Amino acid sequence: MKKLITLSVVLLTSVSIYAQTAVYDSVTMGAGYANQIWYSMANGEVSQTPNNNWDLAFTTYFMGASAYINSAQGVTLYAIPNTDISGFATVIDTTGYSSWQSLNNSDTTWNKGAFNQNMGSFPNYGWGNYDNVTHEIIGDSLFLVRTGMNPNYSFKKLWVIKKDVSGNWIIRSANIDNTSDVTDTILYSSYSTKNFSYYSLNNQADLNREPLTTDWDITFARYTADVLTTTCIPSTGYFSVTGVLSNKKIVVAQADGADFSTVDFANYQSQLDSNISTIGFDWKCSGVLTANVVYFIKANGGNVWKVQFTQPAPTGATGKIFFEKELLTTGISPLNETINSISIYPNPTAGNSSLIVDAKKSGAASFSIYNTVGALVNIQSTTLKQGMNILPINTESLADGIYFIKNSNEKNSAVLKLIIAR
Repeated sequence: MKKLITLSVVLLTSVSIYAQTAVYDSVTMGAGYANQIWYSMANGEVSQTPNNNWDLAFTTYFMGASAYINSAQGVTLYAIPNTDISGFATVIDTTGYSSWQSLNNSDTTWNKGAFNQNMGSFPNYGWGNYDNVTHEIIGDSLFLVRTGMNPNYSFKKLWVIKKDVSGNWIIRSANIDNTSDVTDTILYSSYSTKNFSYYSLNNQADLNREPLTTDWDITFARYTADVLTTTCIPSTGYFSVTGVLSNKKIVVAQADGADFSTVDFANYQSQLDSNISTIGFDWKCSGVLTANVVYFIKANGGNVWKVQFTQPAPTGATGKIFFEKELLTTGISPLNETINSISIYPNPTAGNSSLIVDAKKSGAASFSIYNTVGALVNIQSTTLKQGMNILPINTESLADGIYFIKNSNEKNSAVLKLIIAR
């Protein structure tokens, strides 16, 4: 039996207002795109830090095992062949290392770094295996890490010893000749509110680079992309690029050939994707913006934003990137056990609007419309699917004015304000 989710419209003093004004903004990464910037759609730039002050990054997701390299700054990871962790103290012959398997970060998810590229089925995470007895991930592979630029490369051999039951990472690194042999522990408690902890091999120290996970939606960064042939890069393979990656749990839809002022989110809401590089790098090509590309970003808190990059196009001289953004909906989250967020778009409206509901589960739904004196003017019923839903609100018979929408249950309530102005 389907559970009924009741959405009623009532006059209350607590309301949510929906802005519809485009705002121009910019970020400056510095010459050569030297800095990484974390950005909140609602609050603007959160923080920035140099791109080149780290070599390795380790997930803080308690159940995860992803480990990254700073490939965009020349860090390269190789799987050392014909050896395992028992050979760590052996001097490694790096002759012909360039023919060894090179490992790269995924550019579609934060859950698969370069160390995880040889990941098999559970319990194999690429660099180690989950132990059902200790509940630790125990490292079983040796890696060669190359840093610096040709011809001044530096080499380290590296063993990710384990990720322990408390979420701490234990790693061991040394020079090829076994000097500077160091074992370090990166404490989960120091970075539990961030996506990653970072590590510098040269300084043999962990780094606190990121803002709180909940404080940002997208990051402007240099990273290595797995590129299919494009007009920007007429080849395939892994290339260092400058672009935009989205945070965990942030979803993005791309609208090609779209007019920023008129493109309708309702036509793209089903295309919202958790791929972290949906925005990526190809919104510009050799300093020239790709025409008529618009992005819809469902940010922290459930808000949906419309974004387009604008002139002048970014250049490596200043690393300045211009864009416009518009808040389309304000989500209220969490509402109750069945709905994550609910909002109205467009609002104000000169025609019909839609109720945008992010449902935790499928079920029957109904909503009613009352005017400011409490008279019922409309009632509609539908069936929600799990995820994003666009529910048309028929306003053709309604006079200009203010109406209120309330979602409520025994524990929670939220009020939405709809303005009709033709």
